[in-house]
Amino acid sequence: MVLDKMHARARGPRAVLTRQPTEGRSRDGGLRLGEMERDCLIGYGASMLLLERLMISSDAFEVDVCGECGLLGYSGWCHYCKSSCHVSSLRIPYACKLLFQELQSMNIIPRLKLSRYNE
Repeated sequence: MVLDKMHARARGPRAVLTRQPTEGRSRDGGLRLGEMERDCLIGYGASMLLLERLMISSDAFEVDVCGECGLLGYSGWCHYCKSSCHVSSLRIPYACKLLFQELQSMNIIPRLKLSRYNE
């Protein structure tokens, strides 16, 4: 009876489009962290747990971002600036990258403003 309800996951299948864990215990899916749980973690100030649950164990993705124009690059190269001087690596959720690409397909160009730690 308890074994029917028990569920845990370390690794498992992911959705093809979003690269997030699949849903449901029957499909060996990920554990859902909903809006109310997220709000509680924000209230407690558990920022590292939020980062781990909402990005690292979900759909973290490494992108290259140009520090001059703020656009996403590819393999350390900015196609807009035609340079690799100011390109830096950044980890964002894959869903965020997917949103940027959908906005670019509608001719809305999102730009990321980068700042250095020592400023």
